[in-house]
Amino acid sequence: MHLIWLEDFIELARTRSFSRAAENRFVTHPAFGRRIKALEQWVGAELVVRTHPVSLTAAGQLFLDAATHSTDVLYAARAQLQDGSGAAEKTLRVATGRTLARTFFPDWYESINQRFGPFPVSVSTGGAQEVILRLGAGDADLLVIYSSPTTRLLIDPMRYESLTLAREILLPVVAADAKGRPRFKLAPANAATPTPWLGFSQSLTLRGVLAKHLAGLPKKVSLRMVYEADSYESIHEMARRGVGVAWLPQRLVQEDVNERRLLVIGEPEMRVNFDISLYRVRGNDDALVNAIWDGVASDAIDRF
Repeated sequence: MHLIWLEDFIELARTRSFSRAAENRFVTHPAFGRRIKALEQWVGAELVVRTHPVSLTAAGQLFLDAATHSTDVLYAARAQLQDGSGAAEKTLRVATGRTLARTFFPDWYESINQRFGPFPVSVSTGGAQEVILRLGAGDADLLVIYSSPTTRLLIDPMRYESLTLAREILLPVVAADAKGRPRFKLAPANAATPTPWLGFSQSLTLRGVLAKHLAGLPKKVSLRMVYEADSYESIHEMARRGVGVAWLPQRLVQEDVNERRLLVIGEPEMRVNFDISLYRVRGNDDALVNAIWDGVASDAIDRF
């Protein structure tokens, strides 16, 4: 059983609506429903009556009291341990994507360490919705994420503020053949044989960024999906093996491009520009978080 399930159930009991509760918990409606179902399976009883509005069963009403009490006790204990005398040095909690944790965060963390002195940091990674939820639930102080129309829809600007930390580029890359030439070229829209394509699953932030860019190109390309994954690293590896063309973040593929294991193909308009953004909850009163935020803000490309 996960604490997040209890928080989901409490929110559902408060809103009496799966769609509103899912929105407030920064998760899709189907995923939210699966988590409530998983909680019911763990409890061994139905907790809600799926009507409009949602109502609680007798077991659900009883369990709501237990869930509310349990979460209150756990968060109170955490606050006491974090704020009590003799507490450990403040740890900065950062939520980010798995690829960013590898390609961007180490350099960024080193730069802020040099500016603000050494301090402990805890990094948690996951998909976009997952890490956004951690920030909203108070389980992360800062969020570093690829910026996209999807993330901007999920993150309420009235509750969160953001800084643009860096620009990034999605590069169309393919493996080199034995003669050092691209194994594939981007086929035009009317081509008889489409280019094999390694695509992003729906859970990846950059799926929408790439789809919008390709749709807006004056010269369309013909692509055939041969592989799809919810991991940029997995797609990267398949591109290196010569399975197809992939659009991948420059920081992820730069070493392979430098060593010519991967080749950038297509005209410059095939490359996709996007941002790496930093988010926090508005009104955060933590001294370390505020010091880092104010320091980073002076160098930020954009601020919202």
